[in-house]
Amino acid sequence: MQLHFLVTSEQRAMGAIFFDNMNENILAFVYPTDAARTFHTFFCSPLRIIALSADGEVLFDQIVPPWKFVKLPECRYVIETGPKVDYRPFVNTIISISPDLPQSGAMDASIRMDSLLFALLAEAVADIRRIREAHQGEVKSEIQRRKFEAWERGQIVSSAGFLLDFSRAWNLPDGAVKLSYSVLRVEEPYLDQLVAASVAGIPWRHEFPNDCMRCGKPGSWRPILNPPPDASVEIAWRYQRPENAIPICHHCTETLDLLRSEALQLDLVWGLWGPRFEAFWQWHRAMKNNHLPNWDQYAFPLWPPEFGGTTWESGSGALKHAEPRPPHEVTRNEQHMTALRRALFSKRFRGRQPGETPLQKLLDFRLDITQGESL
Repeated sequence: MQLHFLVTSEQRAMGAIFFDNMNENILAFVYPTDAARTFHTFFCSPLRIIALSADGEVLFDQIVPPWKFVKLPECRYVIETGPKVDYRPFVNTIISISPDLPQSGAMDASIRMDSLLFALLAEAVADIRRIREAHQGEVKSEIQRRKFEAWERGQIVSSAGFLLDFSRAWNLPDGAVKLSYSVLRVEEPYLDQLVAASVAGIPWRHEFPNDCMRCGKPGSWRPILNPPPDASVEIAWRYQRPENAIPICHHCTETLDLLRSEALQLDLVWGLWGPRFEAFWQWHRAMKNNHLPNWDQYAFPLWPPEFGGTTWESGSGALKHAEPRPPHEVTRNEQHMTALRRALFSKRFRGRQPGETPLQKLLDFRLDITQGESL
């Protein structure tokens, strides 16, 4: 068990969203002044949230499920931990910490949260408006599955839940509230998969380089493994992840006879993505054989934790590693590089040699990974 102090605005903004397992951690949010505060449990496992006064008096103590907003009374300290963790032995330690935080540097939480709340409200209303336009009446599952991608449905579900929570404290249009109830009722069988898709299945191709990894000419990202014919759309979104794709042009596809060689395709995608493709492959095989374990898809949207390592570079499927990223700094060994060379050199190459500029450009490409607001 570990006690973590969050004393800066940046630390408090990240909060629990970057902890894979809160059962062994206690987060202590330390503020310079007393104030009423609003927390949320978006992208988190169930949390126990405790609000303390400056003297350590417990003002609030509840277990909060995921995807909820929580209004806390005026407090100096906030604790987050797993539902079954006994935080009381740590209270004296927490209140004895008095970091030297300048008042001028403290963030006015109410102003920032008000802006966040109204921005979320506007987005949620826009999502529900899309539902009204798509269905023109009763919300039906077949229309949801036909008109919206899984990641869009996940965002719409989150918006519906937010509006229903918000409606308890504010007067919202009856139509928006009724539609929100309808969406959650219709999507209830798929909630875990849709929430996972909303953070891990978002479009990425327009952000990644589309130069052919073999010759450098304009190409496109081609998926390698295909979902089984009977795979539901709520699961099949994982096959559109970058770990299951390679950037290659039409000319090199024809030259390598790529579409007729499964071994060559696997060499390219395995060599490019290393342990990230290996983790996806394990999920693919387990899914086809109906041997997928039950796992926390809020904490691990991509695949079960035992299918990958603990970091993005080693194949983790955890929430903090779920946003699509190019293959920069993937942990590759000599076997991966041998597979890449074997595939790229499998046919005669004219002009610039493979592995010079095109592949290196792809491997060196970086994205600024955004870190969203958390508790």
